[in-house]
Amino acid sequence: MFPLRSCGFFWRRGRAGHVQPGECYHLYPKCVYEAFSEYQLPEILRTPLNSLCLQIKSLQVESIGKFLSSALEAPDPRAVQNAIEFLTTIGALDEDENLTNLGKVLSILPVDPKLGKMLIMGAIFRCFDPVLTIVSVLSVRDPFLMLQDKSEVSRPIILILSFW
Repeated sequence: MFPLRSCGFFWRRGRAGHVQPGECYHLYPKCVYEAFSEYQLPEILRTPLNSLCLQIKSLQVESIGKFLSSALEAPDPRAVQNAIEFLTTIGALDEDENLTNLGKVLSILPVDPKLGKMLIMGAIFRCFDPVLTIVSVLSVRDPFLMLQDKSEVSRPIILILSFW
């Protein structure tokens, strides 16, 4: 059992009885149901904007703030400003919000800008292998957290074992 958004309740109720006979019971009081959000927040509103701002700037957009303010679900201007300040602090943007040479390299790397700078500094200081290991560990999901949907893991295992 795990909590769902309210749209997930209706989906689960509709799925009950499709594969085999069954019913769906929702074990929560009405006040809990009313507290659930109807839908998940858009990713732009719930994730850090550092990488997104860097990617936007690599497209040679004049102002990151203006560009993001025109999104369907625009992020908080303070969050955008914090991301710009962070990118300026690590040297990816200059004071005029222009992409620096470091920023151009970081925008190509498929990791968070902070981790990308770690990789570059590791190469400069000739300690790339240990830094790469650290970046690898920091850039994946926590291995100690339980998956909500265990079928992500079990489905391939069952498929492999079914051939034996």
